[in-house]
Amino acid sequence: MDETLLKLRVLTRAEMTLAKANARRVAARSRLYVIALGMILITVVMVNLAAYEYLTTLMSTAASALVVAAVNAVVAVLVMASASRIKPGPEEEMVREIREMALTELSADADSIKQNFSQIGTDIERIRSGFSSVSSALGSAHTGLGSLSPILGLVTSMLKKKSK
Repeated sequence: MDETLLKLRVLTRAEMTLAKANARRVAARSRLYVIALGMILITVVMVNLAAYEYLTTLMSTAASALVVAAVNAVVAVLVMASASRIKPGPEEEMVREIREMALTELSADADSIKQNFSQIGTDIERIRSGFSSVSSALGSAHTGLGSLSPILGLVTSMLKKKSK
C-alpha cells in the first residue's frame, strides 16, 4: 500500500510541475503578445503619421495610407510569429514521461488488487461449498449439525460482501 501511495505522490507532483511549467509558458507568451500590441499601437500612432506625411510627397494620399498599413501588418505578423515559437521545454517532456509511468504503475496496482479480490471471492465460494457438502453429510447422520448450514451460509455471504 505504501508503494501505491508513493506512486500517487509522484503522479501528483508530476501534474503540479506540468501545470507550473504550462503557466510559465503561457505567461511568457502573454508578455510577448502584450509587447506586440504595444508596438502596434506605437507604430500606428507615431510612425504611421510620419510615414504617411513622407509618402504623400511621393505618391497619392490613398497609396500612402495603403503602404503604411502594409508595413504595420508585416511588423505585427513578425512579433506574433516570435510569440508562437515558444514551445514546451525538455523538462516538461520529462515530467510527462514520469506522469505516464506513474499512471501505468497505478493501473497495474489496481489490476492486481482487483485480481486479489476476485481470488478471495473464489476461495470463499469454495469454502462455502465445502462446508455445505460436509454439513449435508453430517446433517443426515446428526440432525443438530445440519442446522448449522444456514448460519454458515449467512457468515460466508457476509464475508463476501465485506471483501467487495
